[in-house]
Amino acid sequence: MKAKFLLVLCAFVIKTKLSAQDSTLNSQNDIRATTGIYDFDWIIDPELVNQTTFNNPNDRIQGNGFNRLFISQALFDSTVRAVEKLVGEKVPSTAKCVYRTNRYGRQVATKNTIQTIGGLPSSCRKKAILAFERDYYADVHLRIGSTKSRILGDVSGTNVTTLRPYVALNIKVYNQEKQRVYRNWVRLRNFKGITRMQIAINGINMSNRNALTQEQIAEMVFMAIEALRNK
Repeated sequence: MKAKFLLVLCAFVIKTKLSAQDSTLNSQNDIRATTGIYDFDWIIDPELVNQTTFNNPNDRIQGNGFNRLFISQALFDSTVRAVEKLVGEKVPSTAKCVYRTNRYGRQVATKNTIQTIGGLPSSCRKKAILAFERDYYADVHLRIGSTKSRILGDVSGTNVTTLRPYVALNIKVYNQEKQRVYRNWVRLRNFKGITRMQIAINGINMSNRNALTQEQIAEMVFMAIEALRNK
């Protein structure tokens, strides 16, 4: 009886060691895999980050803003690192942003516009697969937008609107054969509303609002990243 027990115990120990070795090998293989984030769009609705805007519908002048939100290098870098880490967790690999270069040797990246954060990879899946030797290729879309809820109609050329901010994060990952191996997304609401007051003067619409701060933008971004991590 004792000999049989020892035999079973030895078999269990050997099996456990072999399973641990297999797990270690799988982990090492996962770590050796690489993912290139070839397209990363970070869009922020200008309605949320400009304290004052104006537009003239007759002259088609729209979207001019003052006090536009400035995204610091620290926030930019930390967001990129957090997204790279998240992609690497969802598809076990080392994930990094990769930039294709044009014929002049310049990186192809997003441009700073009134609503787009510049300096992020901007390419298509086909060109990324041709330009880089990666196991996986990721497309990331991060958007901070708003929906509108009218709380007061026009009164002597003035109306007040509540803007309801939201943040959406969408990640798609493909393999070398262009097959999608992962896709997931989150959309978070329930953030404090922004009050916008619009005044019409001589055909020009002036708007004032309590715009989002950089700290609020950062909080929304990292809440979305954490939500997708746990999804």
